[in-house]
Amino acid sequence: MYQVDRFKTLPDNARIQALGNLFKYNNRKTWDIGVRIENSTRKSLKFSQLPYLSRQVVLNQTAAAIPLGFPIEFSLPDRAFWQTTTIKDCGLVKFKASDEQFQKCFVFESAGRTIYLPQLELARALFFTNNYLANAALVNNALDYEFYVDSKPINDDKDFPLDLVINALPTTLCPKVLFDNEGFKHQIAWILLNSDIKNSFNSIYQHFAQELISAPNLQRWTFRFDPPQLESVKVTARGWKSPDESTWFINRIELLDGLFFPDISDIGYSHPSSTENKSGSGKGKSGTYPQLPTQREISEESDGSEDNESALIFCDVTQRIYNRVPRTRKVFAKPRKNPGGKEDEDKSSTLPPDVSTDDPSSRGDTPRAAIDGLGDLTNNAHLYINKFDSFFKMLEILEKEHAIKQNKAIIRKLPAVGRSRSHLMADRSPRCMAIVRIEYQNEGYYFLEVDTSDGRASIATKVISARALALKGQLRDFISEIDQGLLSNQFSWPKTYFDGLVGEGNHKSVSHQKSKNEGWLSEEDIDKWVRRFICNLIDKL
Repeated sequence: MYQVDRFKTLPDNARIQALGNLFKYNNRKTWDIGVRIENSTRKSLKFSQLPYLSRQVVLNQTAAAIPLGFPIEFSLPDRAFWQTTTIKDCGLVKFKASDEQFQKCFVFESAGRTIYLPQLELARALFFTNNYLANAALVNNALDYEFYVDSKPINDDKDFPLDLVINALPTTLCPKVLFDNEGFKHQIAWILLNSDIKNSFNSIYQHFAQELISAPNLQRWTFRFDPPQLESVKVTARGWKSPDESTWFINRIELLDGLFFPDISDIGYSHPSSTENKSGSGKGKSGTYPQLPTQREISEESDGSEDNESALIFCDVTQRIYNRVPRTRKVFAKPRKNPGGKEDEDKSSTLPPDVSTDDPSSRGDTPRAAIDGLGDLTNNAHLYINKFDSFFKMLEILEKEHAIKQNKAIIRKLPAVGRSRSHLMADRSPRCMAIVRIEYQNEGYYFLEVDTSDGRASIATKVISARALALKGQLRDFISEIDQGLLSNQFSWPKTYFDGLVGEGNHKSVSHQKSKNEGWLSEEDIDKWVRRFICNLIDKL
């Protein structure tokens, strides 16, 4: 991945060689971590910047860079078989600084190999995918003071009843922009609802408080925590290996596959800064910022300001896959009139070039940012099939009244493409695409339908000739390119791409039937939509 945002005082292509102890000068509020960086005299960064920090990762990239080392995949054994040691005992790490050599590792056997896994790197992959959780880990019971889980919520949505609601309390320092991210919502629920995971997170502070060493001008600590039970979780990583490949040292975890999520179907999320908007007029609230559209510089010195909502910045993601995940939706405390229209629209795009990754403080003067370093690959698109009710009703009528045969629909989440937010619904849940192959009068067609039930976007149904596409390959071979064209093309189908793929006369866009009711169609509207499809199919591609 190419890092867009830059660290202000680091040189280009700054490679991390070693990570050391946490420390804090007595006249400072925030904690730093020792870092050794190739071609730089800087010896520390902020602990809140940990989502970026793994050994051999390159910061301030001028071109996409892959961390040094060798790829490895392994499964984690029962934690009863894990031991604790230091990097020094591994012998594979060439950087010999003492604060690096005495960092703590877990060591265990997996498929005949001895794996040395730095404790801080595992904690980063499990918890520190954003700066909020990194900061919270060093505060006693921070999550208990900032979140409340309501296990008996009032259900006001018959189509989406909730099993529980996770409420961020007014005291929370969790940025609202993270609550808008489905991956973070899964992660915070995973921590709060699983006692083993939560105990593991809380153990960070417990070791921190017990093992902190104080000197005349600073405090320091060697990171340590108690891991949760991760038996059979598959890990994809990069690291160093011995010549016979029997011993490995892990520099960076790239994927955790098989994380256990509680069997809960529907979760609501409430944040005190998220309020349901009603129509209004006027200009948007000043002092708030959307996701950053251009490169920003991350200040290694400044504290976060209290005067702005957190902007979103990005780092190389650590991917994760759960065994299951719930449906999620926002729960609003109370409605308000938004003077600028829809939520999160018309916000100021003016943001000073420097941002801080620290929590807001009264003395902070740099706009704070929330780091997004989490990629959730769990396949849960099937949870959103109800969003296509009108589309499937239209297909049923085509089948019953016009002898069209349809295959089972595939529901898939649209991916993030660049800085576009079109892959998200207005409530920040995933925007999905339904793909259906149909047969009509001995011809095959693919229907591509994008969920626009939030009324925030409008896009026609794409119809593609299956016969023309078969000359090039299977639809699955081209779907990522279609996504790219759709989401990077102001949320419209890339006509030039389809012309090249199947030929100008072998694809059409069938516009949706307009409706007086935002987000859904009446029976009369659906009947009109059916007739439009039939007219387009009779006038064959």
